[in-house]
Amino acid sequence: MILFLLIFQCSRLYFICYNLSLFHQGFVVAFFKTAAHGFWLDLSAIAYCLAPFLIIDLFKNITKKNAPKWLVKTILSLQFILVFLLTISDAELFLQWGNKFNSQVLVYVTHPIEMALSAGAVNFVKTIFYGLILCILLFILFNFIFKIIIQQTLELKLKNSVLVLLFMGLNFVMLRCGLGVTAISQSSAIFSDKSIDNAASINSLWNAVYYIFTNTENIYGHKLNYLSDVEAHCSIKNQILMESRDTLSLTNVAKPNVIIIMLESFTANASKYFSGNNYCTPNLDNIAKENLSFMQCYASGDRTEKGLVSVLSGYPAQPSSSIIVFPDKMAKLPSISKSLKAEAYTNLFVYGGDCNFASMKSYLLVQKFDEIVDKKDFETNQLNSKWGAHDGFLFDKALASINKIKTPFFSTIMTLSSHEPFEVPFQATNLKKDEWYGFKNSIQYADRMLFEFLEKCKRMPWYKNTVILLVADHGHDIGLKDVQYFGKEKYHIPMIITGGALKKELKGTQINTVVSQTIIPELLLSSMNIKMEVSEFYWQTTLTHGVPFAQYHFNNGFGRVWQNGSLIFDNDSKKQISYFGDSAKRNDYLFDGKGFQQSLIKDFLQK
Repeated sequence: MILFLLIFQCSRLYFICYNLSLFHQGFVVAFFKTAAHGFWLDLSAIAYCLAPFLIIDLFKNITKKNAPKWLVKTILSLQFILVFLLTISDAELFLQWGNKFNSQVLVYVTHPIEMALSAGAVNFVKTIFYGLILCILLFILFNFIFKIIIQQTLELKLKNSVLVLLFMGLNFVMLRCGLGVTAISQSSAIFSDKSIDNAASINSLWNAVYYIFTNTENIYGHKLNYLSDVEAHCSIKNQILMESRDTLSLTNVAKPNVIIIMLESFTANASKYFSGNNYCTPNLDNIAKENLSFMQCYASGDRTEKGLVSVLSGYPAQPSSSIIVFPDKMAKLPSISKSLKAEAYTNLFVYGGDCNFASMKSYLLVQKFDEIVDKKDFETNQLNSKWGAHDGFLFDKALASINKIKTPFFSTIMTLSSHEPFEVPFQATNLKKDEWYGFKNSIQYADRMLFEFLEKCKRMPWYKNTVILLVADHGHDIGLKDVQYFGKEKYHIPMIITGGALKKELKGTQINTVVSQTIIPELLLSSMNIKMEVSEFYWQTTLTHGVPFAQYHFNNGFGRVWQNGSLIFDNDSKKQISYFGDSAKRNDYLFDGKGFQQSLIKDFLQK
């Protein structure tokens, strides 16, 4: 195992030496920092390398025959070649493209002419020089491993298959780096807002295996290309009118503090004010009545990590993938935090759970958050939820953290108490004890904690210069009858803007236009006269021009909502599940929905 670890350190050293001019902290610091942060991913990669030899050992114990030398030699040779080629290519790929091996490389592999043309900028002298040194080192190490396996000097006395199976189990744990629900990912190695540091930290072999088996081209291929490229392009241009943007001026403060509170699973159907269906959010309803409320806001996806990207970067959720788990892709996204960092804001993220979940931490680091507070920063007795700290402790921590940072600040707070299993330190007495009681009760608890937090904020000196946006990360079922499972009701979420800096004339105002949560970056930044890098998918706050709509994606399909109608389309069956609206425009709305989805996937694949 140690020899394999040395192999991966040689790979890391090659990457750092090859791109040394990009590491501002120097060779030694760069190596030890990236080696430390990449250790667990290295350990997982070692488990992949050991797996075939443990299988061989199992068969040896069953058949009582030694494995042929050629088999062991073949496996080690393939591992040697793979590690060598990945190390050589990753160093140059980063220099040319700014990322390691990914799905775009796989596209070039199937196009050798284009790949050869792309190699034209390679410094072959430098590559050959470093490559020869690497080749010698790897050959020595792999030769040692071969001798150990063949001579069995470190056989560990695996004399029966039971012990071999035990070691295979341990190897599986090492491969996943734990027994938890979530296996290890690249995010465990990401620690910096500088992509070069993160690239050096990520194990090249592990990264390549990941992209080979989760290739985004394989996820989509051409099966969702319902329109020609020209039709899809024209469709998206007609839907999103970039030349006719409106700016909704939210505040008179030149550089207001901004707080976004993302409310876990807060469906609009839990609110009497937003839907008329339930009364689980009395405090949220009162806040909405007294401030600026968006009555027809829809989530872009159905997962927290997708909601995070939609809210902070304005990038829509995809039907069968999540951009946040592809480091090279999500690093190219703009965001509120990136834009505000350029304006000398202090960026803070506070969450009661584990930010490593679903690669959120790596996204936050790349998006220039100065401080990330999660469950590791809470006292042990405060981790009273299966996910981490309940919202009461979360908001206390958030307030304490905000009070420590400089103004102007941008803070994102993400709640978790209303997430399954809905076990909260609160029992509502005004709710029916049915199958939905747990969820509704957790919403009511979260609603109360939110209210208490906002009341405490009002007593802070920075409150008068602060804009606060409340929005759900995604919706949730709440037991409504006669609705489609992927219907708009599930994606309908509350969105409210409040705070001491909100213009008085906007207080008590309702916006009834259909919007997506992806409008948030431009809604906030344009009000502050700050520009964010935009493309056709970073939705503008067009509240009066064009035909307002919101499109959401689920696995594997999409829904589309407009002012007087909605539709649901399933990609697997390639059929429209439901349609409500003007029957004469059915095909037009479906055409636009397909065009939006196709253009989004194309943009995603090209990042």
